[in-house]
Parts: sequence; structure tokens; C-alpha cells
Amino acid sequence: PFFGDRLLTDLKAEHVERFRAERTWTQAHRLKESESRPALSTINGDHTILKHMLNLAIKRDLLTVNVASKVAMPNPNNERNRVLTQEEWTRLYEEAASHLKPVLQVAYQLGLRYGEIVNLTWERVDMKGGFITLRAQDTKNKTARKVPLTPELTAVFRDLYKVRYLGQDRVFLRNGESIQSIRTAFDKAKERAKIVNFRFHDTRHCAATNMRRAGVDVTTAMEIVGHKSVQMFRRYNTIEERDLKAAAARINTYLTLASQEAESAKQNSAI
Repeated sequence: PFFGDRLLTDLKAEHVERFRAERTWTQAHRLKESESRPALSTINGDHTILKHMLNLAIKRDLLTVNVASKVAMPNPNNERNRVLTQEEWTRLYEEAASHLKPVLQVAYQLGLRYGEIVNLTWERVDMKGGFITLRAQDTKNKTARKVPLTPELTAVFRDLYKVRYLGQDRVFLRNGESIQSIRTAFDKAKERAKIVNFRFHDTRHCAATNMRRAGVDVTTAMEIVGHKSVQMFRRYNTIEERDLKAAAARINTYLTLASQEAESAKQNSAI
């Protein structure tokens, strides 16, 4: 909408620069006043789409130059390595609302993405076998994978299964309805727990770090978390179910011991 009815051949690099700076939308797509300005990474994403569109125009002989390629995309510097300490995790979990607790547990222990969690349906959960099966359409990188359940999470899923609602196939619910957003509940839990500089997506960093500390090999850990960057490596390494189940057992042991140590330290400090 920003470019209106301007002809393709009239586009200049300065128009792309103004598009980035102003981020003007039609009334139907205008940001609500209560919402924040799009992140730099989001604007870069739109810029990338624009470049792709103009490249298609060049392939169809509608253009000779891609002006969007002449405008630089600043590095958003959004790499993060925020990992909760065991004591922080305990505080956050204790302060979380009841519908948020199981969502946090899955994210913290297995590193599933937000969408993979809240859109999870019961047909994808095998409590007897101890796996979550994600189809290609369920994942961000469109790669199917099997995720092993820790014993603790298996118990969580069993408790959730006991209170299923008729006609509702989603695993994680709030008042019998599928979860639309956890932003408010998550922010309130962080505030009560006095947790700063932590985003929900950072739970993936926590999960990956805990797996490494638990001794899970890199290939298996990346398979569980779902990082596609090891796809080439996996061509020469086969991950079997027994590898995933062994990883889940080690994760559970590590987290249990860490929790016990944190509780012991808490009791000692109280004395």
C-alpha cells in the first residue's frame, strides 16, 4: 500500500528508503496505537519480500534494475543468549498462571517454538511411546520431527488429558478454549518473579543449554529443538528413537538434580 499506484519503472531507491522509515500502511493495515512499532527484523523481512517481488519483475522483463537491492538492510543485532538460572526458572514457574505452566514446561525442557506448542493437538502426542510427532506443516522450517517427552512432561500431558473438553483437540487450553496469546500472562509472571530481559523465545536457548549440560550430543539436541542448520550434517548421521529417548532421560535427570540443589541452597540460606 505504501507504493500506491506508482509504476514499477518509476520506483527509486529513495522510495524504498522512505518505505523503511515510515512504514505507512493503508487504514485496513495500520498499526493500532496500542501496538509498538515493528521490529527492525520485521521491516527487514518486508524489505526482503520486496526485493524478491522486483526480482520476479526483472525475470518477466518488466524491470531492468532492482532498486530495493540498492538499499541496505541494517543488522538487527537480535542474537540473544539469555538463559535462566535454575532459581529464576523456579520463580517464573511458580508465578505463572495455571494455563501457562504446562506451556512453559514444554518450552523450557524441549525448546519447542511457541506456535508448535499452542497449536499442538492430541493426535500428535503419544504418551505411551513418549513422543510428540510434529508434521512438516506444524514447524516453522517445514521439517517434520519427533520430540521425546521427559518423564515429568509425560505426567503433565496425562494430567491435561484427564480434563479434555469435548470437541476440542488442542492440548493446551485456557478455560476450555484454545490459547490465543500468552503475552499478558507471561509478562505478569515475569513481573511477579522479578525476571528481566527474558522473552518466551529465550526458552529455546534454555532448553539447548540444558541439553548440552546434561550431556546430550549436539546432533540429537538439534533434532529435538528443531534447528535446520544441521540438515546437511544429518545426512551422515541417523538419529534413532532410542537416541531421542536416552536424551529425554538425561534431560530429566539433570533438571531434577538442579531443582533439588536449588531447593537445598534455599533451605540452607534460610537457616
